[in-house]
Amino acid sequence: MLRFLDAGESHGPALTAIVDGFPAGVRLSQERMNRWLAIRQQGYGRGNRQK
Repeated sequence: MLRFLDAGESHGPALTAIVDGFPAGVRLSQERMNRWLAIRQQGYGRGNRQK
């Protein structure tokens, strides 16, 4: 099971996250993370999940 802990401003310039339970030795690149975040963002402005 994965547990996500985050801190920061929801619309600020940075967000800190801790992923507990992530397998050791798995390598992630910043480029890959940015692609996943861009898919999740689904455009600019106020989205449905913020209402």
